[in-house]
Amino acid sequence: MVSTQKEETRVRLLEAARKLLLEHGFHRVSLDDIAEAAGVSRQAVYKSHFTSKANLLLELVRYVHVAENLDQFTAPVFAATTGVAKLHATIAAIIRIEVRVHDLAVMLSAAAMSDPGAEAAWRDRLHIKRTVLTAAIAQLHSERRLSPAWQPEAAVDLLMAMISVDTYHSLVSERGWEPEAMIDRLWSICQQCLIVEPEACAANAKTARKTG
Repeated sequence: MVSTQKEETRVRLLEAARKLLLEHGFHRVSLDDIAEAAGVSRQAVYKSHFTSKANLLLELVRYVHVAENLDQFTAPVFAATTGVAKLHATIAAIIRIEVRVHDLAVMLSAAAMSDPGAEAAWRDRLHIKRTVLTAAIAQLHSERRLSPAWQPEAAVDLLMAMISVDTYHSLVSERGWEPEAMIDRLWSICQQCLIVEPEACAANAKTARKTG
């Protein structure tokens, strides 16, 4: 019973935090504001293991992942059996997740510029994104489907820029692109620049060895 009440309090705090932070921004909301909006005491905030606003923010990112059922978008990534399929599924998953969390991501990105705790939460998010893209590119490379013009790390750098929060905001929020159109267009760029047929990759490598 106590555990259930504690979880209910935790959810109320996270929902209140999400609403207030998106409405007013990271620096204009205090833990006291969040506690008041959730209808709980400041002591209840600490009992929920939120020792700081940045700590709560990091937990909020994880909570939103569960609350928005974001695993539905990552399932195809783990189900993919080839590097090409994994890369496409990864790009699609990142953009479809961004649709659900973009407002929070923008707020977190802005807060990271001036708050060390927010920066840690932001780096955690970027690390996860880079890890899944690196896995897809590594498989693509191992299957000899990555263009020899690209080193794996450089390919990941390009993808991180193409799928960044800023790029999404510019294309979708400001320019009015549909998220699915963004997926299609970015995938087209990948097919033209990063991906080759296995035979072409082998032929290019052989030519490079001869000329070298």
